[in-house]
Amino acid sequence: MLKKITLLAMAMLVTACVSPVSLQEQSAAPEYQVKESVLISVIDQRQRVKEGKDKTFVGKAHASFGIPVDWHVKQVLATEPGDKEKDLAQFLQSRLVHGLNSSGWNATAVDLAEVPQEDAVKQLMEQNNANKMISLVLNEWYFSLNLNWVSAFNFDTDTNILVYDLQNGKLLAKNIKERDVVDEQASQSPQNNVLLAYKAQLDQIVNDSEVRQVMSFD
Repeated sequence: MLKKITLLAMAMLVTACVSPVSLQEQSAAPEYQVKESVLISVIDQRQRVKEGKDKTFVGKAHASFGIPVDWHVKQVLATEPGDKEKDLAQFLQSRLVHGLNSSGWNATAVDLAEVPQEDAVKQLMEQNNANKMISLVLNEWYFSLNLNWVSAFNFDTDTNILVYDLQNGKLLAKNIKERDVVDEQASQSPQNNVLLAYKAQLDQIVNDSEVRQVMSFD
């Protein structure tokens, strides 16, 4: 699925050095509340990583003469204390959990290297006194942008969304795969344009109608 994202320009003075957007502006914004305790996990299953890329790899930037350079979390996403030590999955978890909790949820991150069996999921929820669990499995999460001019860049994602309930097991298994064409804002840095594209994707996942339906399941 191809869709086009126009990033909303933030109200700020445009200077030679653009400040990073705030943590809140980077974080997921759910359009509903869940009162139950929820576990959040992002699991990196990208083929690029399986083939040797580091788990901190996020995409490529085309700099002088169009030569592509690998970008990692610490180079483009790190804006908060501790971000430089995070891999991509941990970074996305942090933006999900912060956004959910800022909206009144009770969410906790759990680091997982692979998709667990359902009995292991139940055990995790019991250990953490949680009633629900949302796992995002990253099959792809990749951007390619050009630093030589402001135009648009491709942001490819392929994410399996798994939602579990303590009493009823797996409630949802859904895939969202698409290429977003992200219109860059001249008033923003490449870093901010990527961070805002990430937020838009996390918002789409959290506010998906099927995710919302099962998260409201009681």
